[in-house]
Amino acid sequence: MLVILIAELLAVVLTLAHSGTSEHFWRSLALISLFVQWIALGWVALLCRLGAWLNRLAPAAAAAIAYAIVLLITLTVSALTVWLANRVMPSTTGDTSLDAQFVLRNALICAIVAAVGLRYMYMQHEWKRNIEARTGARLAALQARIRPHFLFNSMNSIAALIRSRPTVAETAVLDLAEVFRSALEEKDWSTLSEEFELSRHYLALESLRLGDRLQVEWDVESDLGDVRLPALSLQPLVENAVYHGIQPRPEGGAIRIGAHRSNTSLHISIDNPLPSDSTAQHRGNGIAVSNLKERLALAYRGEARLETRVDDGRYLVQLTLPMGDNYARHDRG
Repeated sequence: MLVILIAELLAVVLTLAHSGTSEHFWRSLALISLFVQWIALGWVALLCRLGAWLNRLAPAAAAAIAYAIVLLITLTVSALTVWLANRVMPSTTGDTSLDAQFVLRNALICAIVAAVGLRYMYMQHEWKRNIEARTGARLAALQARIRPHFLFNSMNSIAALIRSRPTVAETAVLDLAEVFRSALEEKDWSTLSEEFELSRHYLALESLRLGDRLQVEWDVESDLGDVRLPALSLQPLVENAVYHGIQPRPEGGAIRIGAHRSNTSLHISIDNPLPSDSTAQHRGNGIAVSNLKERLALAYRGEARLETRVDDGRYLVQLTLPMGDNYARHDRG
């Protein structure tokens, strides 16, 4: 779509450079658009056909081959256009200099436009690689942070329960093992059921420390378990809700977690009560939310939304994720 739009803009510029009257402009625009679009669609089709092979080459070699393909398609279409024009309206003078000028002029224009276009694509590719690298580093940081963050508290709680409540201590050890298994697993995507399961194990461990002060209310629509989303999307938000919402409140409170489908979107909400002391409203929430926003922007190409707000004394995080064919099912990734 972008290539077609750029090709049409080029056709308009070329027409403006040569047309006179308005009637001549529209006729020229139609012919030049047809010519330019054939070239654009031709090299796009050929590059798509050779995409898998080009991806295996070094970037410089792939760019050079792509550049040569664009020039070759332009020369081929230009030569065919000259041949058809001569068949329809044969030249009476036999002068072929104008035909050669037409082909060479098109090749020169294509060389300039293709160079600019390939440079733009290269910059886009480098930008995307930088974003992916930064996002991967932040995911690794999340996976590293989840291990020591509450490890000692969990181990102390388990140690205190071993003699008095051995069954509860055994369950806590299993919960801790599941949390670490998820944190150590190197994957970019998981399912909603896996994200919720990780959050449940994490909350079970925190409940050993906070007791009745920590309450959790779940409101999750059925049949959403295999919906895909980036790994470790929910646990950091749940962790924020505990550390920045429940822990500072002597009376504790309830964390509410919901997930619902709406047309082609998945809506996830996590909210917690705010501490009575406004100074405790935390930097930590902002860091986790900004990290997740960046990861979602890359994973969903700008189609996801993450919004936060304070409503009636509660801090609310809402995620809206697309559920189209590219995202909806775990086995499609």
